[in-house]
Amino acid sequence: MDVRLHPLFQDWLEDLADPSGPDELFDVYIEVMALISALEEFGRDLGDPECHPVVTASYDLHALRRSPPTSTTPYAQGPPVLRILFGYVRSEDRQEVAVVALGGDKIWLGNAWYPANVTQAQDRIDQWCQIHPGFKPLMRRGGLR
Repeated sequence: MDVRLHPLFQDWLEDLADPSGPDELFDVYIEVMALISALEEFGRDLGDPECHPVVTASYDLHALRRSPPTSTTPYAQGPPVLRILFGYVRSEDRQEVAVVALGGDKIWLGNAWYPANVTQAQDRIDQWCQIHPGFKPLMRRGGLR
């Protein structure tokens, strides 16, 4: 699967990879990259426990999970409890692409983390599509926006 990163997600990811930051953050960066690689390799076939659909979204939005530990992130025990939100877009020639929109730690908010971040992820997917004409977000039921 072709996976693209929203520029603001790319900035967040680069902050995790900052060599002057704590070693724990670099470890988290490695785990996030493993999840993105799994998405590239398995596409829509990537499912639990690494990935789940976001049922409150109107877009075909999914969340990659850093924790609990999985075969992709076997050392991801404890904080941060990251969710990486991505959505599917489709080109005019029907090519499907996953756009990774944002990541964040939901440890303090639990599932209350989702509402504002789902809205922001959908906005970022819209922004990405504006920058890349010819792509449109897929809605949850498989149709185009």
